[in-house]
Amino acid sequence: MMPPAMRWGFIFLACPLPLTEDQKEGLVLCAARAYFEELDALPFNWGACRGEVRPASDTVLLGTFYGQRFTAEVHLPDRSGTVDFLVTEAQLRAAHAEIAEA
Repeated sequence: MMPPAMRWGFIFLACPLPLTEDQKEGLVLCAARAYFEELDALPFNWGACRGEVRPASDTVLLGTFYGQRFTAEVHLPDRSGTVDFLVTEAQLRAAHAEIAEA
């Protein structure tokens, strides 16, 4: 799990599914990996939650929040949906460092 101070580095624009904070943070980690490894898509499978994260555009400005936009197709046991979120460059780097340490 990411330290609480890092949570301000991402914002979920559309999340029609009942994802836990850990699942949302997992999506950010997948996004960082896809971003730094220059992947078009990164599949994930966490048992009851599976899907694929994709970069959706270069960068987006939302008020004072500037970051990389990602889209995730998420499948839960009882429903599926598309989750859109932004991640700041600082948060991408912090998440990437966490992946490298694991």
